[in-house]
Amino acid sequence: MKKRIIIFNISFWLALLTIILIPGKVPTEGASRIEYGFPFRFFIQYQSTEWFIQGVGIQLLYYFFDVFIIYGLIYACLHLWNRLKPITKESASTIVLNGGNNKG
Repeated sequence: MKKRIIIFNISFWLALLTIILIPGKVPTEGASRIEYGFPFRFFIQYQSTEWFIQGVGIQLLYYFFDVFIIYGLIYACLHLWNRLKPITKESASTIVLNGGNNKG
């Protein structure tokens, strides 16, 4: 259970870091704005004001979609990594010889 919480925490922060790391998208129609986030654009900065916080819109539903998508990708990659990781001869013989108990 702790591994899932750690993965969720990492995906939470990675979704926030997409605002800084991935370039924003400037739509041509509508109000002058820049949209940040990946794969869903959840952070919108409107260009009508000079103040940073005043012209910001945050769509939490899209943010949580991003978090769950990143969580799923990390969890799937770790699951595949653990399944495809080769078993060394020493660990395989230990499992076979004493049933997985390492009591020397």
